[in-house]
Amino acid sequence: MLINILLLILSIGIYASFGISNLIYILFSTVTTYVSARIIANKRVTKGGEPYNVNYTDKENKNAEIIKEVKDENSKNNQNKKNGKWILIITIAVNTCILIAIKILLYGQAKLNWLSGVQIIAPLGISYYTLQVISYIVDVYKGKIEAEKNFFKYVLYVMYFPYLFIGPITRYEDMKNELFKNKRIKPENIYNGTIRILWGLTKKIVIAGRVGILIGTIASDVSAYKGAYALLAMLLYSVQLYADFSGGIDIVIGGSKMLGINLKENFDSPYLSQSIKEFWRRWHIALSSWLKDYIYIPLGGNRCGKIRNKINIIITFVISGFWHGMNYLLWGLLHGLLVVYGKILKTKWKPLNIIITFLLVSILWSFFIWPDTLTSLQMIGSIFTNFNYAQMFTNLLNLGLNLANIIVLIISVIVLIIFDIKKEKIISKIKSYKLEGKLAIIGTLAILVLVFGIYGIGFNVSEFIYSKF
Repeated sequence: MLINILLLILSIGIYASFGISNLIYILFSTVTTYVSARIIANKRVTKGGEPYNVNYTDKENKNAEIIKEVKDENSKNNQNKKNGKWILIITIAVNTCILIAIKILLYGQAKLNWLSGVQIIAPLGISYYTLQVISYIVDVYKGKIEAEKNFFKYVLYVMYFPYLFIGPITRYEDMKNELFKNKRIKPENIYNGTIRILWGLTKKIVIAGRVGILIGTIASDVSAYKGAYALLAMLLYSVQLYADFSGGIDIVIGGSKMLGINLKENFDSPYLSQSIKEFWRRWHIALSSWLKDYIYIPLGGNRCGKIRNKINIIITFVISGFWHGMNYLLWGLLHGLLVVYGKILKTKWKPLNIIITFLLVSILWSFFIWPDTLTSLQMIGSIFTNFNYAQMFTNLLNLGLNLANIIVLIISVIVLIIFDIKKEKIISKIKSYKLEGKLAIIGTLAILVLVFGIYGIGFNVSEFIYSKF
């Protein structure tokens, strides 16, 4: 199909434009998992790789030669399955070790002065495509999906450029039908996709851009901006990260929609959650789902005792922290503990639960704001010891935004909150509009982005926060 050929060429070209080394890394992961999956699939002699069953109780019909033949077949199948398992383990281990090594080396170089002067190549999107290829080969091994025979189709699945840098993390069983179906460019998809892209740009450039200036000022001087300033930065970072990350996903989903490709949602109004556990069902859904299916459940999930189940949850969240980087291990551990023991914080009042959850999530974002774990903990501690709230409010206009920009930011955040609360009704209403209504929305959003967007030196609109992970 012509569109897929163009998408493949464009994806390879865009990725290679960031450096040939990036292309080498991703092609290595692509080739190793493609070849391994084909070998595993070829070794699956019987359905699901399971041996034949024979009824040994029927002595009258038992034939020694037939039994021997079936036993030999069973032995062969068991050996094939064992070999396939080793191929699976080795392939996952190799690709995972590359990701782990890069995370450790980057942390060591930045925090421990390892290999100073040496340029460590960190491939763009490695955290995303590594999880995708692992899910693919595991699903092939389990017999959930067929191994893709067409290498170029598999390359397109791994390297599809809209989701390569910030997600969402996709599964092959979902993307196969979307990527390789007969696609038709429909006007309705163009309009809906454009609206989604512009809404994402509004969140990214109008909201996240402004919040980023405030946080940048506060985080730049930890000695001057403690206590109330630190708390303000944490609360604002919740807004910035959500607007930035979900805005990027809106652009990815909207661009794909224009091509007739439907991607799954990655956010479901996460800050309306009443617990940390619920938050992780609504935030970065693709990652949460991946960790559940490929880490938590294989560890035993909830099929074991209560203590083991809690340990499994905590391990899963520590791995989530490591996926973000070595600096976020404690962040992952604390989230795991809050998921396990979060019930003690829950009240019978829904609004209060939402506020408590938002505060907890915001405080833990501190590990993303400041450069190291110790500083983050110190800033968390300062909000309980340094009560300089009056000073902060007095100094608010000296943090990088004037009054007009603060008003624009407040109005934009209120609009975002209303949208999240009434999202389903608003989306349904927009889809029911005729062409004139959709063009009016497109024009309005485009003007908002052009007029109120934050541009200029020191702000790169193409740099999404989650692209660095």
